[in-house]
Amino acid sequence: MFASLVHQSEREYQDHPFVSLQPSSSSSSDDTAIPMLVDGEVEGRDQEDDDWPGKRTEQREPCSSSAVKKVDSSDETKSKSVSKEPNLDGLCCPICMEPWGSQGDHQVSCLPCGHVYGLSCIRRWLQPHLISAKCPQCNANCALKDVRKLYASPVVINDEDLCKKVQSLEAEIGSLKTERADLLHTQDSLLKIQDNLLKELSNLEEKQTCTGNMSFVEMGSKPVGFANVKKAHRAKFEYPFSSNLHKQQLLHCTFILEHELAVEGARLFDMNVSYQNLILARRISGMGGIHMLNKINMINTHENEDIQLPPGTKAVKDLKISPCGRLTLLASLGKKLSILSMGSNNIVTTCDLRVPAWSCAWDLNSPHYIYAGLQNGMLLVFDMRHTINPLQSIVGLTAQPIHTIHSLVHNPILGHDAQKLLTASSLGPCVWSTSSGERPFPVPGLDNQGICTSLAYGPLSDDILASYRPKYNTSIATVNLPSSNQGSSSVPGQGILGSQVLVKRVADSFYHKLGSTFAHLSYVQMVKSAIVNMENCCPLLAYADGVTHGLRLRELPSLTVNQNLKPHHHPILDVKYAHTQGIGMLGCASEDKLQLFSAKMS
Repeated sequence: MFASLVHQSEREYQDHPFVSLQPSSSSSSDDTAIPMLVDGEVEGRDQEDDDWPGKRTEQREPCSSSAVKKVDSSDETKSKSVSKEPNLDGLCCPICMEPWGSQGDHQVSCLPCGHVYGLSCIRRWLQPHLISAKCPQCNANCALKDVRKLYASPVVINDEDLCKKVQSLEAEIGSLKTERADLLHTQDSLLKIQDNLLKELSNLEEKQTCTGNMSFVEMGSKPVGFANVKKAHRAKFEYPFSSNLHKQQLLHCTFILEHELAVEGARLFDMNVSYQNLILARRISGMGGIHMLNKINMINTHENEDIQLPPGTKAVKDLKISPCGRLTLLASLGKKLSILSMGSNNIVTTCDLRVPAWSCAWDLNSPHYIYAGLQNGMLLVFDMRHTINPLQSIVGLTAQPIHTIHSLVHNPILGHDAQKLLTASSLGPCVWSTSSGERPFPVPGLDNQGICTSLAYGPLSDDILASYRPKYNTSIATVNLPSSNQGSSSVPGQGILGSQVLVKRVADSFYHKLGSTFAHLSYVQMVKSAIVNMENCCPLLAYADGVTHGLRLRELPSLTVNQNLKPHHHPILDVKYAHTQGIGMLGCASEDKLQLFSAKMS
């Protein structure tokens, strides 16, 4: 049967000038199969094979970097154009995102609908659903017996736009590699300079103080003490920020309003600057309320698409766009953890949970792992290659919901090599080691601060900022700001005087408290905040002021107010920052308005 399919494929493609297909007999014992490269869709194909009624409905981005062979020796110019641009999409299984093989357990295979997978992955996908099995991409009905192994020579589609895009990306990658090498060299030089300066400062202090004092080098190798921070210890970690010379070299970062959109029922959002798209979770008013998503083009904000959520999803409590920009992770009160394709606007994977999900996150170090924070304080770890059940279910320190999850970035210089997460519940921030499966521990020095309403993390600077409101509302009165002081038509709001505490991650399990300040926070809502990391600028904290209903920026680590942005009529519900290649975008959303700000250095 397979031989007939191959001959029929030959007849289909024999007139195409850029396609070469050679049959391969599966009965020959010494025949070696060649991996099949499949592009998103063959241009000019008018009809499908009667035996394979399915048709590709979406096109994936390239995910690997293997070369493909030339396929048409008669047309030398076109052949060179095609051969320069490898068809990278056809080397990866869309389930596990790993390259498939020409033989073995992960051999390239397909379903009757035409979608291609690794053999072991699609069998594992279909095995639990023997009666109602469906294709993971198009939901076409299929069965385990319908899986067919493929043996074919490379198939290459000439796509001039894709070739130009690949050329541009390759040039950009080369430039980034060169820039990264230069930065690493500069970083090594600066670290050596810093070590020498710290040793000199340590020697000077030893001469001026008694011999019982501890040196910088000794203190740097021990856990940070928060109750009595030595002057020398503080200088070690604050030296880059407190130096007048360093401040003179830093640029001043301000944000300018680029877009202001009227939205109905906005709740939370996320954005990807590389792909210039934004996904917004909304609740449309009406009987019971309708929960839906809205995808917005950040270049032309009038281009947007409504995305209906499956029945039973209920309210979306958290959403995160993947680092690659092609997927969105959704945590909902409908006891579901879902993955949305940004290309097809369809839910491609759904994990049913036992309790509602309050937060979610992608792993910044490994693209396969995703996390869900539950209403009962538990943390679930999933591997996208095994989507049925979680790999780990870790019990938290409290039964309160986990409202925020951040993946901590590995930093070999600071000894960061374990798989760690930073989460927050009303109890405060906690650190989880998912690689060991141990229970979390609270971030040191943040005990008895109040109710934690927000947690921000800056991956580039390892800054952590937790916002707290008082446990007892009677201890600190709420604050009202007269409308005459607003300078705009915004309605004055009511906030409560809380606190913000800044902590820096200085080693794998060591954290250094840099300072704290008072802030007007939301009276009842848990509002997100964000840390802004821009090159050659001090980090900034962006949070929603509970009185003015506008974004307020604080410079870190001084926590001084840097800028107040245009207020909203209603309280801000979510704050996000995204950047790529020196371009930074800051956004905030309230019930009826979405604002996008661009960064400007001076």
